[in-house]
Amino acid sequence: MKTPVIADSSGLVSLAFGTDSNHSLAVAGSVSIQEQKFPFIIPGEVITETINVIGKKISHTEALRVGRSILGSSDFSIVETTADLRRRALEKFEKQASSVSFTDCLIMAVADTYNTLLIFGYDEVFRKNGYIRFGLDDQK
Repeated sequence: MKTPVIADSSGLVSLAFGTDSNHSLAVAGSVSIQEQKFPFIIPGEVITETINVIGKKISHTEALRVGRSILGSSDFSIVETTADLRRRALEKFEKQASSVSFTDCLIMAVADTYNTLLIFGYDEVFRKNGYIRFGLDDQK
């Protein structure tokens, strides 16, 4: 089985938002994930964050469309957060700059759980912490 890719809202929002500066990158990354049959994991909190951001940046209607698409797709595995995962995310959060979100730390903790460095997202914090932003950083 291939190494999974963990989704961040920055990647999902870029995918949905046609005028986003990373839209083309997100589309290419999404196609690559599908063509190469990488398991694609979305933490439950990322779905919430993605729908909220799209609702504010684009529209409520578009947020509903994206939410239904994610929830109705077999291309994604949705994982819910456990108490242990939250604890490990909080440990990561403690070591980050104040500009880093808890959700980003949760994504890194999920990546650790699945023994992957691959994240479908564009936040610099992932690269700074040794993760690979899928389609953006060199995947060695």
